[in-house]
Amino acid sequence: MRRIVHVLRSTSYPTELTFDDVRVPAKNVVGEVGGGFALANDRLTRNRIPYSAQCIGVSVASQRMAVAYSKQRVTFGEPLSSRQAIQWMLVDNEVDIRTSRWLTLAAAEKADSGKPFRFETAMAKLVATEAAGRVIDRAIQVHGGLGVSKDLPLERWYREVRIRRIGEGPSEVQRVIMARDLLSGDAKSEIPA
Repeated sequence: MRRIVHVLRSTSYPTELTFDDVRVPAKNVVGEVGGGFALANDRLTRNRIPYSAQCIGVSVASQRMAVAYSKQRVTFGEPLSSRQAIQWMLVDNEVDIRTSRWLTLAAAEKADSGKPFRFETAMAKLVATEAAGRVIDRAIQVHGGLGVSKDLPLERWYREVRIRRIGEGPSEVQRVIMARDLLSGDAKSEIPA
């Protein structure tokens, strides 16, 4: 191991590995020699489904906290939940969560059925990771100053979800994958002609 890379996410750190003059016996070669990129690409595509699901889990937990806090916190004699701005944040969170969930389940269903699913996993990953950032941000806003304190997990989740837009291929790469598949005909538009 060459070094540990310290990043925003504190739950696990990536590492750099260096291999010099390594020989791999033929029986230990994974796949075909020279086929490593295809294997890695397949792994990335498949891992985007649980990666997206993890973002949904944190989004759901953040939303539950925001809803509960909005009902208990009283300002100017009324609970926060009576304020239209707070209600809209909670509704927007729910839209983001449900959209992420539906796209992730659609990608998982295609993968399970053996159909091509690269486009769907790219879309699920793009939407779930970006939505998680918005959901947590709104949950922090609902909590006010308490939301950014270390007394709650929201500030940590906010930091850690940021890396999700980069890991397993950044959002920009997901858009490139989807555009390529859509324009090549590998993915069919679901918009009726």
